[in-house]
Amino acid sequence: MKISKFILPIISAAVLALIYYIYFAPTKELGSFSKFEGGSEINQQINVGVVQSKGFERDSNGGIISFYAKDINNLEIKITLHEPVPEEIVNAEVVELMGHMHGSNFTAASVSVLK
Repeated sequence: MKISKFILPIISAAVLALIYYIYFAPTKELGSFSKFEGGSEINQQINVGVVQSKGFERDSNGGIISFYAKDINNLEIKITLHEPVPEEIVNAEVVELMGHMHGSNFTAASVSVLK
């Protein structure tokens, strides 16, 4: 069996993996709220830092329903949630939000802890 038959597929796989990790792999870098248009109901993804010093608003069952977050420009915005999020967000540094701006608040459909 000739090894030369495997060189092109190996190179192709390596190039595809490199493209994925450069452009599509999840990152923990903070995004900017400036990319969101006011009044748009289109959900977009953004990574933000959790501002623990401002605390967490809870519902009657103790679930977290809002908190403050900051973007790469240190702009702090109140994040309101459709559903309470897990308690692990209290210790999170960076979270990924999926949502949209609603006035001066960000309404998140989902929250994932990244760091």
